[in-house]
Amino acid sequence: MKKWKCIIADDEPLARELICDYVAKVPFLELKGVFSNAWEVRDFLQKNSVDLLFIDIEMPGLDGLTFIKSYNVQPKVIFITAHRKYAVEAFEVKALDYLLKPISFERFLKSVNELDYNTTEVAKKPNHIFISIDRQQHKILLKEILYIEAKGDYLRFVLEDDKPLLSKMTLKSILDQLPDNFIQIHRSFIVNQDKISAFQKDKVKIGEEWLTISRSFRNDVDFGW
Repeated sequence: MKKWKCIIADDEPLARELICDYVAKVPFLELKGVFSNAWEVRDFLQKNSVDLLFIDIEMPGLDGLTFIKSYNVQPKVIFITAHRKYAVEAFEVKALDYLLKPISFERFLKSVNELDYNTTEVAKKPNHIFISIDRQQHKILLKEILYIEAKGDYLRFVLEDDKPLLSKMTLKSILDQLPDNFIQIHRSFIVNQDKISAFQKDKVKIGEEWLTISRSFRNDVDFGW
């Protein structure tokens, strides 16, 4: 059984607690975070990937609808709100469902049961990713990435036909977003296997550069050649 990684965003503590309890009762849901506002969700999603977001609409600072409309990379969304008036807008942004408070467990379960959690859709990866640079989301086509290098708190994305890009995130968080042709060969390097032109036991060649395969990753590296 595949599990849907989910997060919850609601400024009401009791509402957050209720949805947490409901999620815990559903075996194919896995809770990854609980937040009190949309800004916290934004920060979390810049470094982590999830499949499903339960989000309130009327929250201080940034409401849930505005956040979903403005954020480029988003999981599937189920709105949780006390107001009927936003329903049309919610479905215009392709929300999976619109749950009105107070929410019973039966209604919650009906909503999440619409998720085909046995499908491979959750595991599919897009042909691009978005990375945060100077508080903006930048789109990168996966086929253009040669390799990714960890440099302190940042990642350096080395691209085929463009200058490298620097984004504040971790190798682990980006690896979760990448398809299987991206492999980690070192604690500081993830490489695009399709761009490797030659390799030896302890290094690979991409373009004109040789990158080291560390001893701890050698047993895990399989180029399939």
